[in-house]
Amino acid sequence: MVLTLELPIRHISPDPLSAYETRFGALPAWLDEIDAGEARALARLALRRGAPLCPADHLS
Repeated sequence: MVLTLELPIRHISPDPLSAYETRFGALPAWLDEIDAGEARALARLALRRGAPLCPADHLS
C-alpha cells in the first residue's frame, strides 16, 4: 500500500500594481497621490473583485 500526501502549491503572487496593469490597463492617475502601501492594497482589492478602481474606492 502506498500513501501519498498532496501539498498545495503556493504561487508567488506578482506585484499587485503590475497585476492590475496587466488585467485592467493603466493605473488611475490619482493612485500616485496616495501612500504606496494603500495603493497596493487598493490594487489587490480591485483584482479580488474583478473590477477596476474608481476614485470612490480611495474614500471608502
